Amino acid sequence: SPALMGMEDAQHHCARGLGIWEWAGTEENGEEPDVVLACAGDIPTTETLAAADLLRRHIPELKVRVVNVVDLMRLQDAREHPHGLNDRDFDNIFTTDKPVLFAYHGYPWLIHRLTYRRAGHPNIHVRGFKEEGTTTTPFDMVMLNDLD
Repeated sequence: SPALMGMEDAQHHCARGLGIWEWAGTEENGEEPDVVLACAGDIPTTETLAAADLLRRHIPELKVRVVNVVDLMRLQDAREHPHGLNDRDFDNIFTTDKPVLFAYHGYPWLIHRLTYRRAGHPNIHVRGFKEEGTTTTPFDMVMLNDLD
């Protein structure tokens, strides 16, 4: 698989638990994005990067922020979990009023439960695992879970 960042950057990203991938988005420094594409998990991250690339090519004026999450507990409030972000830091990353499309490799309700007290929670739209009761291919799973 392709390397998304160098080893040192990857170590810093994992130590932080989440972060904005400036290289993947189209927002300008100091400006709010029009939309936030967030992701957690390998396949959701691949699909999110593909979506960001499509938006860059087809709607270049749209300011897209890409946020990758490796520690889901960072989504919680700092008062609820030792890894949690305070509201100011969460709002600086996810905004308080922009749509957040969150691609996740698990059940969508978990992301909603972790973020339900956040100012921007009504704007968070999660696409994740839907129980279909069958075994299928990874490609089919992406389509069945609205991640494609």
